[in-house]
Amino acid sequence: MFKKAAVVAVTCGALLAGCGTEPKAEHQEILSNLINAGFPADDIQVVDGAVYVGRDAHVTLEASREMLQASAGSEEQYRTSNLVGMGVTKICVNPSASFNSYPNLSQGLNLAIANYNERGLRITFVRGPSSGCTANITARTIAGVGGLAGFPSGGLPYGIINIGIGLNSYSVAMNEHVITHELGHTIGFRHTDYYNRAISCGPDGDDNEGAGSDGAIHLPGTPTTATVGGSIMNACGGPTEGGEWTNSDIAALNHLYGYRRVGPGAARMVPAGGFTSDYWSDSATRFLPGDFNADGRADFIAIHANGVTYGNTFLSNGDGTFRRVVSGGFSSDYWSDGATRFLPGDFNADGKVDFIAIHANSVTFANTFLSNGDGTFRRVASGGFSSDYWSDSATRFLPGDFDGDGKVDFIAIHPAGSTEANTLLSNGDGTFRRLASGGFTADYWAESSTHFLPGNFNGDGKMDFIAIHADGVTYANTFLMY
Repeated sequence: MFKKAAVVAVTCGALLAGCGTEPKAEHQEILSNLINAGFPADDIQVVDGAVYVGRDAHVTLEASREMLQASAGSEEQYRTSNLVGMGVTKICVNPSASFNSYPNLSQGLNLAIANYNERGLRITFVRGPSSGCTANITARTIAGVGGLAGFPSGGLPYGIINIGIGLNSYSVAMNEHVITHELGHTIGFRHTDYYNRAISCGPDGDDNEGAGSDGAIHLPGTPTTATVGGSIMNACGGPTEGGEWTNSDIAALNHLYGYRRVGPGAARMVPAGGFTSDYWSDSATRFLPGDFNADGRADFIAIHANGVTYGNTFLSNGDGTFRRVVSGGFSSDYWSDGATRFLPGDFNADGKVDFIAIHANSVTFANTFLSNGDGTFRRVASGGFSSDYWSDSATRFLPGDFDGDGKVDFIAIHPAGSTEANTLLSNGDGTFRRLASGGFTADYWAESSTHFLPGNFNGDGKMDFIAIHADGVTYANTFLMY
C-alpha cells in the first residue's frame, strides 16, 4: 500500500502525547483551534516545527482560526472550511531546481496541472515562472515518498507542496496522482476517507482525522462514504492507481470551483469526453440531438457515411461528458450519403427520442429507428411514403405532434410549380399514415426561401406552424392544425 499521506521526519509524536518540551504558544493556539474544529488529538502532529493534520496537511495559525469562522456543515467528507477566494484566478506552481532534476516528479507536475485545467474551473494552474499570477505555490522536494501540503488561508492557496524524491522511482502516473492530491489540499480538500483511513490505507491506517462539522464539510453530489480507489483525495493509494479524477472528485471540483455565473449566457467549459476520430472526424458527419434513453439528459447520435454508414450514440453522463455506444440498426443500403435526411422525434410516445432516415433516390425510402433506451435502435420500415412529389432535396420536413396524441408526426412540403404538402401522422409503431395537409397555396411560399416555424400557437396541444416568405414584401401565414 502506497501512502500518499505519509509524514516524514516527525520530530515528536501526536502533539498531545507530550514531546519533552513545551510547544510554542502559536502551536498551543493552533492545537486549541483544531480541537474545537473537530480534529482528534491523536491526528495532530508536529513535523519539523509545523503542525499537521491528516499526516500531510500543514495548518498555519491563520488557517486554524478560519476553521472556527465557517458555518457548520455535515460531518462527512471532502473539504475544510478554508477555500481559495474569488480574487484568485491563476495559480502559478513554481518547481525548485531540485524538483526539476527528477524527471518523473517534473512530468507528474505537468499532468497534475493539466488535471485541474481540463475541468474548466474558475481557477487555473500554470507551471511557473509565469506572469499574471494571482497566487503562487512552490513545489519542493523532501526525503522519502509521499507528500506534504497545507490548507488555504486568507483566501490564498497554501504556498508549498513537498514531494518525496522516492516517488521518482514510481510511475509518472503515480507522481501525477500524488501531486494532484497535494494540490487538492492547497485549495481546501480534505481526505475523502478522513473518518476512517483504514478504507484506503489498510489495517495500519485505522485512525481517523476528526469529524468536526467545521473541519470536514460534505459537498453536494458526492458520496458520504469512501471506497478504495473512489477518490484521488483518499489518504492512501495503491501503486497501480492512476492520476485521473473520479466522478466524485469532478462533482466536488465543480461544486467548489466551477465557473460562477457573471451574467446571461455565462458558462463553464468541460471536455466532453468519449470522442474518437476513427471514422467521423470530418464535415460529412451528421449529428442528431435528443434524449435517447429517457433519463432527462440530452444525448446525441453521430452518423457518418463512408462506403458503409456508421452510427454511434453518445449518452450523457450528466456532467458534460458522454459514453459512447454503437447505435446499432444502421445499414448502407440506401442512405449512406449526404442526401439522407434525419428527423428526430419521439414517434411512439415512450419518452425516448427516435429518428427517421429519409433518402430520395428515384424512389423515396424511409426507415424509422425506434430507440431501445440504451443507445441502440431497432429499424422499422416507416410506411406511408411515396415518391410522387417530395423525393428530392427541395422537400422540407417539419416534425411535431400535429394531432395532439403525444406521438411526434411530421409534415412534408414540396414546392413544384404549386406547393404540395402532406401530413404524416404517427401510428405509434414507427409507421405513418399519410394525409393531404390542406390549407396550402402556391401564392408566395412555394420555394426554398420560405421559412417554417413549428409551435403550438393556440395552446390546444397540437403543433401548428408559420410559413414566412420574403419577396419584396414579407408575407406570413399561420397554419393552425384542426
